[in-house]
Amino acid sequence: MAKVARVALLLLAGLAVLVSGQVDEVLKWQRVEYDVPAEVLQRENGYIPIGNIPMGAVHHKNRVFVAVARRRWGIPSTLNVVDLSPPFPNTNVILKPYPNFALNELRADLQPDANRIVTVYRPRVDRCDRLWFVDTGMMEIPGNFTVVQRPSVWSIDLNTNEPIHRFEIPKEAVETGYGLTSITLDVDPSDCEKVFVYISDLQTYRMVVYDYANRRAWRFLHNYFFLNPLEGDYLIQGINFAWDDGIFSIALGNPDPVTKFRTAYFHALSSNSEFTVSTRVLRNETASQRSWHGTDFQLLGYRGSKSQSSIHAFDPETGVIFFALIQQNAILCWDSNKPFAPQNMAIVYKNDRDIVYPNDLSIDQNGYVWFMTNSIIKLLYTQLNLDEFNFFVWRANIKQIIKGTVCDPASPPNVNSAQRFGDENNNDRVTFFEFKDKYGPGGGPYGGWGHGNGPNRPGRRP
Repeated sequence: MAKVARVALLLLAGLAVLVSGQVDEVLKWQRVEYDVPAEVLQRENGYIPIGNIPMGAVHHKNRVFVAVARRRWGIPSTLNVVDLSPPFPNTNVILKPYPNFALNELRADLQPDANRIVTVYRPRVDRCDRLWFVDTGMMEIPGNFTVVQRPSVWSIDLNTNEPIHRFEIPKEAVETGYGLTSITLDVDPSDCEKVFVYISDLQTYRMVVYDYANRRAWRFLHNYFFLNPLEGDYLIQGINFAWDDGIFSIALGNPDPVTKFRTAYFHALSSNSEFTVSTRVLRNETASQRSWHGTDFQLLGYRGSKSQSSIHAFDPETGVIFFALIQQNAILCWDSNKPFAPQNMAIVYKNDRDIVYPNDLSIDQNGYVWFMTNSIIKLLYTQLNLDEFNFFVWRANIKQIIKGTVCDPASPPNVNSAQRFGDENNNDRVTFFEFKDKYGPGGGPYGGWGHGNGPNRPGRRP
């Protein structure tokens, strides 16, 4: 039976390429350009095209908000917007700084400024028409890391395009903003003022929780936030490399009808496993101070070989979770009402030509899953050719793309038990890497900047 299920999964993976017509290519760029004053582009280090790599894209009412993290010199604006205009794809669309250039422009002396943002990775939109993001406060230039200001949580009213909230994360919750590259929003179904923000700290293997109503922040540390050292080696576009990134993405299920708490699904980037914890635990600041969490954090199961995922997201209508698979150049789905096992998952889109590191994925309020790829592997390890298309944003109607797959709620599961570890008998031992301080901001081999033996190591933060 196991062999049959494995063959069926492979056939389904192959079929995904054939049904790729269900996926719309919405945006694509060869290089990123900006609608900013001409004198900005003419300044020294004002605009250097090769370093402008989009890190996040989220859709809201015919606009896509695009984040370009300041990991190189020459990035005029970190948070931007694109107005969509069919027919698709829209090609080489100019990015407009959002909500304006003044908020995005760095001070010449790189001094802290509460009215400016430095680096944004993956913004998110809530049901109350607000855009949320973390400003890491850092210039992540290889060999020249600069902490410009404390990391902060922001929200912007999407109806007025005005910032409405900024919270500076205290040092007790996080040392610096390095590694705060994804956020997840937990908004009360009936009260927009009750919000918890969960922030992945992939570099120090922690989760930061922000209580918006009470203006408090705290952090959790757990072994499940660490990478699996057996699953930190990658082969993408024929390039071998190793990454040590820990907790990378958090997805929230629907509220329990009785308790109103949600299940938080989370994983490290360098791991093929998925874990869960109730938001009842995460919302409890006292619980974050425990040295032992008992059984509050759980191993959900194993996604399959080479199934390392950057970002994943939960669709509240179907209960399906989508994963961006970085080694398989693909989007994977799983129905959360079925046992967590590779046989109960399906690849719904695969594109070996254009998907080179799928770096972001989100679900909008119209029933579409959106995902982006940014070719950062080429920049870090080979060469990024700005005469080719490098950055793409796709969308797919969720009900259409899962129809007939094992992810469809109408389809029965292929297996009736979860697969906890990597072998068929669930005998694998998963050893989690123990965090120790290392060279570089926030720790990590070589300070998270790839290979080499000196301070000027090539950058690689995904």
